[in-house]
Amino acid sequence: MACKYCYHDGRPRVNEKQSRMSVDLLRKLIKDSAELASDIDFVWHGGEPLLAGMEHFKTAIDIQRKTCFSGRVRNIIQTNGVLLNKSWCRFLSLNHFIISTSLDGPAEINDANRLLLGGGKTYHRVARAVRLWKQTGNQMGAVALVTRTNVRYPAETYRGLKRVGFKSCAFHVCSQNDDQSVDLVPSAEEAAYFLKSVFDLWFEEDDPTFLIRNFRNVLRVLCGGVTIDCASRVDGCWGFIAVTANGDVYPCHRFVNRTNFRLGNILEESLSALYKKGYSLYRAMCSLPEECERCEWINVCGGGCAYERIVVNGSFQSIHPACEVKKELFAHIKIKTNELIKK
Repeated sequence: MACKYCYHDGRPRVNEKQSRMSVDLLRKLIKDSAELASDIDFVWHGGEPLLAGMEHFKTAIDIQRKTCFSGRVRNIIQTNGVLLNKSWCRFLSLNHFIISTSLDGPAEINDANRLLLGGGKTYHRVARAVRLWKQTGNQMGAVALVTRTNVRYPAETYRGLKRVGFKSCAFHVCSQNDDQSVDLVPSAEEAAYFLKSVFDLWFEEDDPTFLIRNFRNVLRVLCGGVTIDCASRVDGCWGFIAVTANGDVYPCHRFVNRTNFRLGNILEESLSALYKKGYSLYRAMCSLPEECERCEWINVCGGGCAYERIVVNGSFQSIHPACEVKKELFAHIKIKTNELIKK
């Protein structure tokens, strides 16, 4: 695929050979992971991870089974869904993979920005993938980007995602990337209107079979709990390590190929050593201005995604570009829930 808003540097080209992690590197990555922590999530990300082929994942599972972990191990795939067929679904289900995909709403909205290389549409292929996965008895979550394309259509976007059959969804507001057209970034007023409108629909329907993470995070904190997303937690960047096909290590997948954030290579050092080497960078990523630390919503917001703070504002220790949008949404949710409590 060649989505118009992809944040990865470089775009795939026709007939360009894509790299794939070698078996030796895969083995070292898994072994080093077991020595680094007890509970491990292997998040297979991309680009598109299924392009690595089924044999690649069979090898990974075999290595994991032969590795001594002290805690639980999960495999999670963030796929665009285009390659997900019955064979893939059978294999991934038998090996207990958790799957999430991306969709921005109904076909006319999604296919404006999420396109195949060469311009082909993707909505119906993703919808088919969701149906196939559900046939295995599993559910799939979605990430939906809020752009200038769908921001004026909150109801259509919300109902379009439910209609496909997702069990959960997270809305990400499109932010400016170095290589991204600003034409797709909605205004703060538009984004706030969209999120509040979707919350009202979701809140009124009260459908426990469809969860929206943006809103659950706020409700969890209002009820005395904690948020579940890294970008919504203070110090949420800790515990994430991104490893590329050649073994290069970064603190998060969003920083891949940004050389000033490269921590090293696992063929030269252990994953544990590289993680320790990155302590100062992780601390910088989690550093927040005093305004954030004093904010009443800090336990809901966590300061926002570090990548988005530095790309848009040039500094980790800056206000997140969607700060005002978040505050408006959080206050709206609090008012709505208080009204419900008083009834």
